Amino acid sequence: MRVVALSIVASISLSIPIAATLAYLRVSPIDIPAALESFLDPRTVGEKLIASAQTALADRPNDPKAMAGLASAYLVRARESADPSYYAKASELVDRATALEPNDADIAITAGSLALSRHEFATALRWGQLAARLAPARPAAYGVVTDAFVELGRYDEAVATAQRMVDLRPDLASLSRVSYLRELHGDIDGAIDAMSRAVAAGAPRSEATAWSEVQLGHLLFAKNDLDAADQAYDSSVHRVDGYVYGLAGRARVRAARGDLRGAADLYAEAARRLPVPDVVIALGDVYSRMGDAASAQQQYSLLAAMEKLLAANGVRVDVDMALFDLDRDTAAGDALVAARTEYAARPSTPVTMILAWAEHRNGESAAAYTHMTEALRLGWRDPLALYRAGVIAEAAGDIPGAVRMLGESERLNPAFSVLFADDLASRLAHLQAAAKR
Repeated sequence: MRVVALSIVASISLSIPIAATLAYLRVSPIDIPAALESFLDPRTVGEKLIASAQTALADRPNDPKAMAGLASAYLVRARESADPSYYAKASELVDRATALEPNDADIAITAGSLALSRHEFATALRWGQLAARLAPARPAAYGVVTDAFVELGRYDEAVATAQRMVDLRPDLASLSRVSYLRELHGDIDGAIDAMSRAVAAGAPRSEATAWSEVQLGHLLFAKNDLDAADQAYDSSVHRVDGYVYGLAGRARVRAARGDLRGAADLYAEAARRLPVPDVVIALGDVYSRMGDAASAQQQYSLLAAMEKLLAANGVRVDVDMALFDLDRDTAAGDALVAARTEYAARPSTPVTMILAWAEHRNGESAAAYTHMTEALRLGWRDPLALYRAGVIAEAAGDIPGAVRMLGESERLNPAFSVLFADDLASRLAHLQAAAKR
């Protein structure tokens, strides 16, 4: 019996976050209670995959598929450990495998997945398209292509490719991509529906399902449904014991509710478990908001060290660091250069907004307004993006537009940001009062 797949276009007014590497490997974890599973074998999924793949490669040292298998296992471990050195290890194996067998779908998917992880999106697109030609019935190939199209800002092609993927298999990997595309097109409720389906379709104890549940929490947070967001984050923490991104999500909710100390404690716990950039930044921002400048700077210094480590292992993070600097109104000139370079390579919605923000911080109001308008062309309704858009509109002299966008940000979630929520409230009140005079 044919399953009728979820339509992307029909329910849209028309990071993706990159899907979990497990989806590319077609791993289907068994739902074993976490405590029992840990007792039986305390290794992580990535560690188990690496051990198995190393054995396979030792048995077949010249087999390109075995090389790609170990590379894929390294990608899983990189996700688990936040250790970018695994990307360099995976890259060496992928280079060897593709040299020996340049036209194998599985190897191409692995090569594309590595390129996505390192933010080499044009390279990922080439590998994904090759995999799709070689294996047109493989959903994972279309996953690589969709992610690459999204990051390159080629949204019509991304929608068509994601539709092909979900038609083939409406599972966690495809439905999570549907969700992100809907989000970018301003359909938050549709994005929540698709991500809820992704969670329901995932293996109960898998990291990929926990990751999707965190994304669901983010969507619920964006429309100020804090109770439901907290529930989604908490569920991910129980799904994968102590899941770092779920802990960070719960911290985000506490900060939105004004409990900065509780937020700091949860962020600190998450950072101890896995010091990934987003968590470190958020912890620093909460400390800053609490008036603890020394602790905030300690986190920001750690971020700088992480940036160097990522760059040393081939991960492109220039535009991410540019946004970090822009939000704190530092190094605006360098950030503008980085944003322009990234925009030239991939004019995606988020990158276009970063460029607009960089131009605004550098006093280029007209250019900022043009790029801000471009960034919102699909209907994107992220509260933080709308705040930035409102600030840019005000600087460019579009006061009605500024009031409209700042007002929409406030309607969605007035506590959207530790850094900017207070400014949103005061700025909007000032503009509204001035309009009445």
